[in-house]
Amino acid sequence: MEVLVIGNNTVDIVFSTREALVTDGKVQAEGLRFFGGGQGANVAAMLGALGVTTRYFGVFGGGDFGRLARGSLVEAGVRVEGSLTVADCPQHTAAIVVDTTHGTRSLVMHKDARLRMDGVPVEAAPMDACGLVYLDGHEPAFSLALAKHARARGLPVLADAEVADEARPLLPHLTSLVAPGKVLRELTGEAELASAARVLLAGGLRVVVGTLGAEGCEGWTSGGEHHRVSAESCEVVDTTGAGDAFHAGYIAAVLAGQGFGEALRFATKVAAVKCGVPGPRAGADRLALLGTGLGASGGASSSLL
Repeated sequence: MEVLVIGNNTVDIVFSTREALVTDGKVQAEGLRFFGGGQGANVAAMLGALGVTTRYFGVFGGGDFGRLARGSLVEAGVRVEGSLTVADCPQHTAAIVVDTTHGTRSLVMHKDARLRMDGVPVEAAPMDACGLVYLDGHEPAFSLALAKHARARGLPVLADAEVADEARPLLPHLTSLVAPGKVLRELTGEAELASAARVLLAGGLRVVVGTLGAEGCEGWTSGGEHHRVSAESCEVVDTTGAGDAFHAGYIAAVLAGQGFGEALRFATKVAAVKCGVPGPRAGADRLALLGTGLGASGGASSSLL
């Protein structure tokens, strides 16, 4: 079974500093590195690193940065056949300043309108081997069309969300939503995360998980399960991509047959590993430190995706 990932791909230009940016000020960077990034691409790459058969479908820019973005996925074992390239368009690029003293970061990015997927027909998505669709919360028009298409084929659709207004039309066509707790509250108008989860589950979702940053996560299922999981302690080098790592860890754990609580705990471990390395992704070498954390596969539970 293949996981089909839809969403952003970027090149991240990462400056490492010992202090935060200040308005109208200058900060000397101690390091400069280039990484393949982007929310959806990060999830795809870390799924690949965790041994999950994964395909990414999106639009790359041209030039060296476009080749870097595509190549970083191929290197992680992710299939990219079918993805589009706009050769005369600059690659979606992010400039990130990481404050290594506190492990925080600031980000500015640019995405040329020609890289958006609004005009891509949903039939172009490679779904022959697809068993799960993952949406990163970007490309709202294409994501909505693909979610409808996937659900009509009986496929589960798991999504992240960053902007409540863009995510709201997707809700009837999702099976699972894993997103920041703040976004879940905004989506429902509920002040408490538990109340927001109840509203979303009543709307037809199988799984609702609120990620809480350094406080971990809290999740509910339509079957009545509820778990609150603390974040794993770790040395924080760079938090970029930690949420994407959580998503990859959750999907990989469920596909390996883990239960809901176990999958949430494994996801927090993957996020912690990511926070310990620079850049937006943890590779297979770092994720191997989790050892046999996935355990033997007992078959994925469709109720958890």
